[in-house]
Amino acid sequence: MAVEVRSLRAAELGNSAHVLIEAEAGLAIVVDPVRDVGQYLEVAAEESAELSWALETHVHNDFVSGARELAATSGSRLGASGDAGLRYPYERLGDGDEIEVGSWLLRVLGTPGHTPEHVAYLLLDPSGEPQALFSGGALMVGTAARTDLFGPSLSWRFAHDLERSLRDKILELPDHVVVYPTHGGGSFCAAGAGSATTTTIGAERAANPLATAHSSREFVTRALSAGPYPAYYAGMRTLNQAGAPLLGPGPPSPPALDMDRLDAWVAQGALVVDVRPASSFRSGHIPGSVAVGADGNVSGWVGWIAGPERPLVLVAAEGPDGSRQVSDAGRQLSRIGYDRVVGFLDGGTAAWRAARRPLSGYETISAAELAKRLDGDGLLAVVDVREAAEWHAGHVPGSVNLPAHAIPGAPEDALPRGTSLAVHCGHDYRATLGASLLERSGYGPLVVLDDGWEGWVGLEPAQDPERT
Repeated sequence: MAVEVRSLRAAELGNSAHVLIEAEAGLAIVVDPVRDVGQYLEVAAEESAELSWALETHVHNDFVSGARELAATSGSRLGASGDAGLRYPYERLGDGDEIEVGSWLLRVLGTPGHTPEHVAYLLLDPSGEPQALFSGGALMVGTAARTDLFGPSLSWRFAHDLERSLRDKILELPDHVVVYPTHGGGSFCAAGAGSATTTTIGAERAANPLATAHSSREFVTRALSAGPYPAYYAGMRTLNQAGAPLLGPGPPSPPALDMDRLDAWVAQGALVVDVRPASSFRSGHIPGSVAVGADGNVSGWVGWIAGPERPLVLVAAEGPDGSRQVSDAGRQLSRIGYDRVVGFLDGGTAAWRAARRPLSGYETISAAELAKRLDGDGLLAVVDVREAAEWHAGHVPGSVNLPAHAIPGAPEDALPRGTSLAVHCGHDYRATLGASLLERSGYGPLVVLDDGWEGWVGLEPAQDPERT
């Protein structure tokens, strides 16, 4: 009987955990689980399978590992590289070790590069033929995971390690082997990854830019082309090695806060995080709050602008939508170890308004309207909050590039004050976030493009004669 693989995706992280189910033996194994492990327990229960192993491919920098949580909750064995440096009990695995999956085997492959202790797991059928590779970040769809997480002084060395891992271990496998990466499109560990969550050795050997590099120099140049990553990465490896606090199957639900409790938390330094969609935030929000909608990457952006020790208060919509937003945001933040979500404002902005407190808001315009205003006599500075590489690839003429994550630490003279600022990104999520951070820094009045750079490049040439 074949081993079934179910991949459960954490979309905001761009990552997938993989559940291997061998129904005949009644066994399940999870590779690279995230912290809210209830989802894996449910899969095992549905299949009447016993969770036998929780396996790690590497010490993660982008999320709290769920392997220790899963082992504590289910009684499964915890396996990771013998070089992982975990400071809690686990079974140390090394190159060539094998784990029984009923009549199948998982063989450990040492694949350093993304991290120095990285391993992958090769699934062998009962005849010993390789069928699937759980590659972590050693091979992904169209790329491999970044090698610069330990700083620039080691990034080139790890890039060479990655090259050897691919050349000598992974790309030697048969074309038909299915690859199940952990990192994928949307992960800050995975610049250039495609949107697909699986691939094959043959497809990657033929088209992956790292696999087709003609020299080590070309490989290293391509491997080191990733952009910046969130500030919270700096502490995640240490947290995973020490072991994050155990929460059970999922994080606790944040409590409802009345206005007095909100004020008390803000007085203690709490950051007010608005998790409604960007359009709702622009229509009216609590002054000083940040726009990190639960329809996007809450954890990534909060992890870029605040530390895990800072208390967080959520503002959501009223009713069922708000309950989902609070739940989604709380789960995302828990996955990166941000456990100080102290509550959410009961009644949201309606309660704030009922208390006769003022709301802030931004004018929303289209790229076509921006073009008209730039042709007029009014002073309007354009702020592009995309990453520098995006700006260099094309931008509104005369715009200032200030990536959203860099706004809190930007110098006082980074942008003109007392002048209207038109803020844009690719569409509108980062633009609204960027505007909220600019507001917190004392800039304004603020205008947000709701169609962003996508709208600008869609203008007729006559409207945009100098389109870059």
